[in-house]
Amino acid sequence: RGCQVEYSFPSLIPDASVDSNECPPGWKYLPTLALPDGSHNFDKDTVFFHLPGLNSPDETVFGISCFRQIPVEKLKNRTADITRGTVQKAVCVLSTIPLYGHIQVKMELITHAYFDEGDFTKVSLLEDTYHHLNGCLNQIEDIHNAPQLFVGLSARDLVLSLKHKALLLYKLLLLEKKVLFFQSPVQPLCSAILTLISFHPGMIENGLYQSACIRPSRPMSPVPQFTENLSKQDPSKIIIKKGTEIKVEPKEKELVTKLSEAKEATEECIIHEVEVQEKKTNGLNGHKVEPIQENSKDENTEERELIENEKMANGDLVSISRDSSMDIIGDANLQNTMATIAQIDAHSCGLPLQLFSNGYLCLPYLSLPYMDVLTDKNIRGYVLGATNVLFKQKKNLADVVVELETGLVETLDLDMKRMLHLSTEDLRFGEFLVRHVSSGTRHDVYTDGVGWEGGDDWVRAQFHAYTLCLLRTSLLQEGSKEIDQFNKWYMGALQESESYKQWLANPLSMNVLEINPGHPFTGQLSVADMKLRLAHTMQTTEGGRKLNQAMVSTGRVVATTGRAVGGALSQAKGAFTNWWSNLTTAPPVGPGSIESSNDQQQQQQEQQQQQQQQQQQSCTQSQEDAPKRHIVEQALDALEQHQPILQV
Repeated sequence: RGCQVEYSFPSLIPDASVDSNECPPGWKYLPTLALPDGSHNFDKDTVFFHLPGLNSPDETVFGISCFRQIPVEKLKNRTADITRGTVQKAVCVLSTIPLYGHIQVKMELITHAYFDEGDFTKVSLLEDTYHHLNGCLNQIEDIHNAPQLFVGLSARDLVLSLKHKALLLYKLLLLEKKVLFFQSPVQPLCSAILTLISFHPGMIENGLYQSACIRPSRPMSPVPQFTENLSKQDPSKIIIKKGTEIKVEPKEKELVTKLSEAKEATEECIIHEVEVQEKKTNGLNGHKVEPIQENSKDENTEERELIENEKMANGDLVSISRDSSMDIIGDANLQNTMATIAQIDAHSCGLPLQLFSNGYLCLPYLSLPYMDVLTDKNIRGYVLGATNVLFKQKKNLADVVVELETGLVETLDLDMKRMLHLSTEDLRFGEFLVRHVSSGTRHDVYTDGVGWEGGDDWVRAQFHAYTLCLLRTSLLQEGSKEIDQFNKWYMGALQESESYKQWLANPLSMNVLEINPGHPFTGQLSVADMKLRLAHTMQTTEGGRKLNQAMVSTGRVVATTGRAVGGALSQAKGAFTNWWSNLTTAPPVGPGSIESSNDQQQQQQEQQQQQQQQQQQSCTQSQEDAPKRHIVEQALDALEQHQPILQV
């Protein structure tokens, strides 16, 4: 039968039974998301995914699914539909607030308890979870800006894993290209994508509410269909619905959690409604961004230049001190620079960028049945996570493929390679991040990521400052030297992106003029920069990777050869010493029986006299051969001294 819904509370479809196996038409392949490709290879895991809203074309539903599989022997109540040696199910929560890790922690416990019960017909635990989870989330103040949004999204771990490539991928997302992330198992894949998105100021909090909104050019069963007369919502507004609750629906292959509108309209919103029922909300609750005025680019540019000229004349620009050489810039000075910029409110500068809107999608995980949806002409691009190798093999599916396990970033587009080239200033910033994150490496699960410097919040603050500097520099005239500090090819592509044009049309974007233009890590070229460039080239280019592999292989051969030569030299020296000792030392006299006869005594005396004569001759010979022996030993020692050179 494949994956299917087994139970939902309340029902996914209005007036349907909680035991109904049906999914809404727009969520036809929901079970394949809750139980991802390759899930049978793992005993347990978690997946994050996005779904288009059923009630509005401008809403996204965030899915958190915890799945497990156990042997049927552990079941107390084995129903007739369980015919295999193992049973796999998932408990899934559908939320309209992106509380990925926060919900995951709670649902992992619920899933574990549900499986330990050994009887999947007892669904009371799921109904209790429905009420309890809403109660917990209702206690969170300002939930759409709460720190719980970042639970499980470790910025520190991502920088430790990807190093300088974390900055490269951060910049790549702003270009609105088709980017495919590939890794298995699925939970690290989803977490890495969402953590990378969290580097963009305000994106997790307010920038994902249209990330799965699809308006296909032709009817497609995997996505909802809406009438054309639906008014398009302003992408600069964040719409929060009031009073919703969770549904939990276990199926033989999964348990799906759903949302339904609560009766009390006065309760603060916790999870957005996703039911098909035609119900109207009683109002809006949440943060609103002022609507963008329809000013032309030329008018905004003239006004922006006028304000900037006035502030430069009055000396009102924020002064960000930069030394002329990286050699004399200390960490304290750099951190003060970044901290000063990071204190500027991102919202006051028109952030977050409306990156995931108007056909640009964010899908932390996508299953194979949705592949055809990606080819629709109304989809401009996407950030996509997949565990099925068929996504990589599909032609023209992705502009850039990222192998998260190896850190490999692949693209066949030469222009794209030019855009993704990190400048010297970018490499300094990347090294700054890696150094501080690595210096704070800890192994305590209770304190990991809690500290400020080098911690998760610290990393996001650095990218906050970097984003503001990037946007400020983008307002300079073409050909300015400051633009080259961010890579002029990249800056040109950024200025052509849809989200950048929307930001430029927003009057709030003029507030970024309070910052001095240029890269915060600018400075004179040094030897350290050359080392950074060489190391980055060796790690990111195909030629560098081949050279690295060749050096590793050669190093092994040379090390093996060195050990063999060293062993041969030691054996040769040992044999020479033994041979020389045999020549210069008289052989020992073996013990024998004592005879009392005079003949035997005379024979012994004669033998002793002969041995004394031989010893005298040997001593004379050894004195004559001493210089020769010394020369040979010196030669052997000299050969041994060269042995480490062979091992390098």
